[in-house]
Amino acid sequence: MPHTLPLKNVHVPARDRTATRAPGRPVNLRLKDNILAAIARVLVEEGYQGLTISRVAKAAGVSTATVYRRWPTKQAMFFDAMRLWRDDLTPQIDTGSFAGDVDELIAARIRFLATPLGRTYGTLLGEAVHDPEFGQVLWEVSVVPARAQMALFLERASRRGEKVFCQHPDTVLDMLLSTIHFRAMNLLGREPMDADSTLKEIRSLARSLIAG
Repeated sequence: MPHTLPLKNVHVPARDRTATRAPGRPVNLRLKDNILAAIARVLVEEGYQGLTISRVAKAAGVSTATVYRRWPTKQAMFFDAMRLWRDDLTPQIDTGSFAGDVDELIAARIRFLATPLGRTYGTLLGEAVHDPEFGQVLWEVSVVPARAQMALFLERASRRGEKVFCQHPDTVLDMLLSTIHFRAMNLLGREPMDADSTLKEIRSLARSLIAG
């Protein structure tokens, strides 16, 4: 639970005082980056259920007051960290062809989900079922950027006169991403996702859906 004492009554260790914002002084972005990196480490080691502000503070080498100063709750802290995953899940892509762009979009998603942090991300989908705000952030981070990028792929393909999907692109994208995420969650209790074989199979599926 968030600390109920006013921050002025909370002791701030000497190592944190240099990061306290003074009037007219910009936010210490390096400190924030350090805390966000600590959030990722705790998620990998403890999972979302084990993510607490005190554990993050310890991993970052700062006081809990320093963390609370930026995020009043565990959820706010986590959502801020999760939004940083957007570029890893959906990086900027332009290979010069529609099929190549789709291949790279698939590859980026699989590469991320095969990392320790990405495997943690796969377990978060269940949280979204019970928490609408959680689901909204996942949607913003995972689906919205991918759909926007697919629209850009289609626009460029149209200018080049290339063939594109034979079905509605949102439907195809949802199918591709859901297949990838299902593999990543390892719902059947098998070995972790094999990134190389999954990439090959999903790329083949995507190519089969491009109008012949």
